[in-house]
Amino acid sequence: MKQLQSASQGFSLVELMVAMLIGLVITLGAGQLFLTGFQNFQKIEGLSDKQAAFTFAADVLVKDIRRADLDVTCSAVSAQLSLSVDGECHYYQLYDSGSAISLRLNVDGEGWQPVVNGFRSAAQFQSDNGEGLFTITFRLTGEDQDIVFYAMNRTEAVAGS
Repeated sequence: MKQLQSASQGFSLVELMVAMLIGLVITLGAGQLFLTGFQNFQKIEGLSDKQAAFTFAADVLVKDIRRADLDVTCSAVSAQLSLSVDGECHYYQLYDSGSAISLRLNVDGEGWQPVVNGFRSAAQFQSDNGEGLFTITFRLTGEDQDIVFYAMNRTEAVAGS
């Protein structure tokens, strides 16, 4: 009977330390997994924000370029792209406020309104010799390469074909 009582007295110090070490390794592994998942989520969220900024800016610009009347000349305003859309002059520019660079729109000289943030350097707006093809170049925050896309004016596309 005495042998049964001594066998059920509990854990030894070595057994307790081994169990604590195994628990610590499992806890550290779970913490590392959580941290990695959180960092990946932040990166994906940042990429999603960049993609949304570019997509929105491209949609706004392409919509106006397609609808623009290229025969009407808008008065000179400090802008990089000027278009006449539905009888109104739309001026686009990238503006550096010091903390962020944003695409801004000015309709008929009524003041600049921000459209979207998230750009790193000034955009380039180029027209292809008045034939209605525009080349637009953006560089997003945190990126090293430019994104170039093209937009064609519908009136010039139909007249040229």
